[in-house]
Amino acid sequence: MSEPRVLLDAESIEKSFKDNEVLKGITLKVHAGEVIALIGPSGAGKSTFLRCLNYLERPTGGSLSLDGAPAFTDPLGPTKAELLRLRRRVGMVFQSFNLFPHLSVLKNIVLAQKLNGLRGNLEAEEYARELLGQVGLDEKAHAKPAECSGGQQQRIAIARALSLDPELMLFDEPTSALDPEVGNDVLNVMRDLADRGTTMIVVTHEMRFAERVADRVLFLDRGGILEEGAPEQVFHNPSHERTREFLQAVLDR
Repeated sequence: MSEPRVLLDAESIEKSFKDNEVLKGITLKVHAGEVIALIGPSGAGKSTFLRCLNYLERPTGGSLSLDGAPAFTDPLGPTKAELLRLRRRVGMVFQSFNLFPHLSVLKNIVLAQKLNGLRGNLEAEEYARELLGQVGLDEKAHAKPAECSGGQQQRIAIARALSLDPELMLFDEPTSALDPEVGNDVLNVMRDLADRGTTMIVVTHEMRFAERVADRVLFLDRGGILEEGAPEQVFHNPSHERTREFLQAVLDR
């Protein structure tokens, strides 16, 4: 049986903010259909690494390839068209929901498709309704974001990201601003996506989710990958003392 294709190849990604070296040459290959969880202490570089993968932060060094081809023709920087293409293929869901408050839920999802030239109005609206059904929010189509709970807004943000038909979804601590009960609704949507074969990289402090849903867990500390492996190995038989310390601290809360 052949190995799944490498969808994204991040090679030696570095990022510095002036004299602060946040990422110290992270290399990661992501296979189609794989779910990867990034865990680690605050300040380890997890969110920065995620943002470098779709160039919301421009890496200081390293390279990105998609399907074996460089993401950008000029290593010194992407063109506007290349950035747009990358962000269509690599969708992102943030801690904050970033919805347009003056637009209805439906129009938030339709607008994303129209701005990216993917669908006309009728087709975009039909697809938006389908996605709202997937995240369990059909009845909120004509509500404004302020009329929705935090968990509902995050599910709407997921539907909006999915409307661009990304090949890879990035989640940056999507439940960190939510109380546990509401956060579970978001995690359930993410579990459903994983079950459908969606390729995902998730920065999370939800250790049970990481253990049960991820195919691979990466423990980041001080800007590098300290440990990497299957969930059962990382959570139950970690190789590094630093990993054990971190897991003991978070799991004993």
